[in-house]
Amino acid sequence: MTPIRTLAIALAGALLTGAAPPPQPFDRAAWKADFERVKAGLAEGYANLDWQLEKRGLNLVRADQQITAMLDKANSDVEAVVIFYRLIDAFHDPHLQLLPGPPPGSATLLPRQSSVEAPIKVADSCSDEHYSDRKPATSLPYAKTPEWREISPGPFQAGLIGDIGIIRIPSFDEQHYLSVCKSIASPTLKGRELQLATRAELNRRLTALIGELRARGVKKLAVDLSGNGGGSEWSSEVAAMLASGTLKRTAPRLVGPSCDRSSLWQGKSTCAVYAKDVETEELKGTGIWTGPLAVLVDRRSASASEEFVTWLKDNGRATIAGERTFGAGCGYVDGGYAIGLHTANLHVMVPNCSRYTAAGLNEIEGIPPNVSIDWMTLAPEQAPAALRQLYLR
Repeated sequence: MTPIRTLAIALAGALLTGAAPPPQPFDRAAWKADFERVKAGLAEGYANLDWQLEKRGLNLVRADQQITAMLDKANSDVEAVVIFYRLIDAFHDPHLQLLPGPPPGSATLLPRQSSVEAPIKVADSCSDEHYSDRKPATSLPYAKTPEWREISPGPFQAGLIGDIGIIRIPSFDEQHYLSVCKSIASPTLKGRELQLATRAELNRRLTALIGELRARGVKKLAVDLSGNGGGSEWSSEVAAMLASGTLKRTAPRLVGPSCDRSSLWQGKSTCAVYAKDVETEELKGTGIWTGPLAVLVDRRSASASEEFVTWLKDNGRATIAGERTFGAGCGYVDGGYAIGLHTANLHVMVPNCSRYTAAGLNEIEGIPPNVSIDWMTLAPEQAPAALRQLYLR
């Protein structure tokens, strides 16, 4: 049994049984109606759909036929859930997800005409406000070399090897810094205000760490994003801290089609999914660090980490070293989009933006480094020399 089928069956069992009322007879028509809603929602609001068709050759007509045929043969809700998982999995987009529960309150429901259908229960976004601490320690081999001198264990692990200072940022999600949140929390701070207050404190601590490294004689800086799965627009603020002048990049492409795109599933051409033509976005550097800079990435560096990498790589500000990034790309602007299912307590989260590099690469392809390093085979004693080579380019 495939992992996706195993996961889907387990989740379906949890969603469709338990304390729920006695199961109803399998309603194939209802599941097929949900499939129609998902198709319409993806055509209307999935930012990477046109790219999937043009670059990956995704065949929506065949997908429509296959999913319809599978639903025609299904005899239970569990089978139907597995089929929907297979549909979403076929896109290979980490931000396009079939998740348990109702859509989050921050998301815009798709398809738009669903507002005239029977209402779908929306989750209380306040219940999602759970802060936790991520492990700050790196898994990269440099921290095991005898030359490594640690000056901070967390929330940003930091230290130096000779005149190279290294700071690890384990996440760009403010909610992954519980200890920092607690240090600034007050009864009046909630939701977005709490997030921004936590971010301000994180920026203050990063600035202080850079200052301490500089005071210890550091001439070169490396930012370790290994295992950093992304987070929020905070990544752009950190990128600005590491540059002076103005950084430029291709602006994120936001969804906003000017027509009904449902005919894509019949193989017909339609209007573009994006609201505007390609635009340029600018970011003013704050110059906290203006010296030589490297960014260390691995195959788990994703989403907001890729945004951070794009800002610095496209402007020639940093040498990117390590492995090709994960390939999550842009995710959810203003909460993203969501498609709630009527037949099960499930929803599809739909990314409503795409990000492209200056070379025209969609970030969901993963961003290649300037210098390839296989972290799994690099021995700790080789790490100092490998790092020094990054600043000779």
